[in-house]
Amino acid sequence: MGQHEEIRAAAPQDLTTQSYLLYFRSGHYDRRYPSPNLSTWRRMLALLPPGGHVIDFGCGNGRYLLRLKGRAGVAAGFDINPAALEMLAARAAEMGWSDLQVLGPEVAALEAHVRAQGRADLVLCLFGVLAHIDDRAARIATLRQMRRLLKPETGRLLISVPNKARRFLREQRAAGPAAQGLIRYTRTMEGTEVTLPYQLYDPDRLRAELSEAGFRVDSLRAESVLSESLLTTHAPLRWIDSLLVRMCPARLGYGLIAVAVP
Repeated sequence: MGQHEEIRAAAPQDLTTQSYLLYFRSGHYDRRYPSPNLSTWRRMLALLPPGGHVIDFGCGNGRYLLRLKGRAGVAAGFDINPAALEMLAARAAEMGWSDLQVLGPEVAALEAHVRAQGRADLVLCLFGVLAHIDDRAARIATLRQMRRLLKPETGRLLISVPNKARRFLREQRAAGPAAQGLIRYTRTMEGTEVTLPYQLYDPDRLRAELSEAGFRVDSLRAESVLSESLLTTHAPLRWIDSLLVRMCPARLGYGLIAVAVP
């Protein structure tokens, strides 16, 4: 299978893409997650060298990426969702970030970006982007694509996924053990029910998939203790959580976050 074919196979199915069009255009995503997770933000800053090159894979509307203005030398956001890309481009224009690269929805744009700008110091794949790909082989293909975006040895992938021990317990019971953490969940947006796939993880699954894609896991921790929606809508809780997460083992986190080396 050629490189372009491999990555197209890794993209979520059309139904998921359409669901996310509604998710962003309805404003539901902004209302639910208006700001970054503080602990994740700090990890990003620690990994990105001054004036470094960052690619946000599955950037959405730029919740993390746009806050890197003035810190990154080269920055690009990639998404398969046209609504997210439209919002990212509009917000970058509003803040005067004219050289932010908005890439997608075709994956060929990523390859063109790397040919022009070189490989990245840091690739972000945050808040369950990988988990919305319900086929394991497709997830591995996607991780391999991210590996090709990074500088060998010195580049880093920062990736977060939902923790099976803390998320969607009712849906897991309904799916049964044979599903191995692959569930469907439903959100209601503007009177429309939207159902999305979600692969839940434990630390062993995340390590295994990263390893199969050619990464070495440098660290794997709890992303947060409290839920993402609480942290992004209640500022005092961000500081409390940033203290709690230092003591929380990965297996008990609301999400899992890993730093991986290509």
